[in-house]
Order: sequence, then structure tokens, then C-alpha cells
Amino acid sequence: MSIRLSATEAAPTSENLAGRELRKVSWPADLETALLELPPYLPAFEPAYWNDPGESLAARHVAPRSKGSARATLPITSEGAYRIISVESGLEYNWAIVIDGLLRPEYMVEQPEPICFYDIDGIEREHTFDFFIVTADSRRIYIQVKPLIFVERGFWDSTMKLIASQLCADHADEVLLLTEVGLHPDTVANAKLLRYVRRCPPLAAEDVVLDLLASAGATSTIEELVAASGLGGVAFVAALRLIDRGWLVVFEEGRIGYGSRVFLAAARFEHPQRVI
Repeated sequence: MSIRLSATEAAPTSENLAGRELRKVSWPADLETALLELPPYLPAFEPAYWNDPGESLAARHVAPRSKGSARATLPITSEGAYRIISVESGLEYNWAIVIDGLLRPEYMVEQPEPICFYDIDGIEREHTFDFFIVTADSRRIYIQVKPLIFVERGFWDSTMKLIASQLCADHADEVLLLTEVGLHPDTVANAKLLRYVRRCPPLAAEDVVLDLLASAGATSTIEELVAASGLGGVAFVAALRLIDRGWLVVFEEGRIGYGSRVFLAAARFEHPQRVI
């Protein structure tokens, strides 16, 4: 059992409107005509299988309102399905985004079943962690999220270590105490971006991006891959989906974008058979 502490076009004006002819907008007579006249959508951005998520599996009910902290819900991927989780602060929300978006755990639940432990006076107590996850390599991790100001008072650090020391190996592998320190805005932005592209259906452009990068035999920027593909933004989405699934690796830290340099993951230099 181990415990890790994370130190963590311009707005119109009277001048540029002068002389312009105001056009009367005519609306179609019926809804069917209106729908037929809508511009075509870009299939790459259709939320094809982001269906209504399932209910939360939290063991403790989260109060929907609070005067002292935020309340929010968000859908996550857990055990191959979409499910709602509830969070009780902005910090919890951002960590939930990062855990789901970048770590991609096999299982994740908020407010799991409480853990029984004995405090320093030998009194049995219960504690409910903020999250429990099972990673892709089957590590079972309890996660507590607290602002640094509370952690610095000493209570949470010692309590987490006490609980970790009493958790048996059959129950969990690790306890994490996460704060806002180290939770960079770029990290949150990247997690949101990768979570978004999971909504997109599989793209033939993914094979094109893989072939281009394999032919280059070195790192390339996403912008170079998009330009070489001739597919525009669809290739950008394809590159992000490949990053999300670990087939492409981002070379530098920072916010993922067109300027990010990527290379094929070590195990993917042979053209993979895509598994969605």
C-alpha cells in the first residue's frame, strides 16, 4: 500500500453599417422546409454514440445545492459505458475531467462505499473518498481532493496516511491526495479536448494520419499531418482521437494544438488494426 500526495468579424458599428442595405429575412412556412434548408453538418463532429448516460453509482448522495461550494455533474466513460458522476466543488470537477480525459480508467465512481479505519486514539471511524478508480493496468486507487489550504493544516495528510496504512492489499493499491497545485490549465484543457473527440465516430482519416506519420519516420506537427492529408479539420480530429487512444504520443508538454509535435507510440510502428 502506498500513498502519493500531489503537490498538484468585428462587432458592427454605425460606421461600418452605414450604406449597407438591410435585407428582410423571410422564414419558411413550415418546419419541414426549414429542416431541408439547413446547411449540411460535418459528420466528424456528430455526437454519434454519446447517448444519454446512465445514473450515478455513488454510495453517498451529493446534495444538489450548497452555499459554500459548487455542484456539478458530468458524463464519464466507465466499464465501456457512459455514466453520470456528481462532484461537490470546482476542484473536484477539474480533477474528474483530467482523470477521465487523460488517465482513462477502466472504472470510476464518485463517493464510493465508505472505508472503516481506526484513528490515532483507536476509535473506529468511516471515511468516504471523492473517487475510486481502477486503472487500465488494474491498479485500484482511492482519491481524495482537497484545496491546498486545508492540506497544509496537517489533518488531511496524516489522515490519508493513516487510512492507507490500514487498507489491505486485497482492497486497494494506492491512496491519492490531490490539490490544485500542479493542476495546470493546459492539463485541464487537454483533458476536455480528448474527452470531446471521443464523441466523434471512427474516421477513415485516422488511417491516413497513421500512414503519413509512419512514412515520415520521425516527429511531425499535427499541422503538417493535416496539410499533407488534404482533409482539413477532419484530420485534426483524427489525430486527436489517435492521441486519446495512445497510438500517437505528444512530444512536448503544453496545450495540444496544431503546433504540437507527435510521433508513433513504440508499439505502433507497424500499422495497427484499429480497435474502436
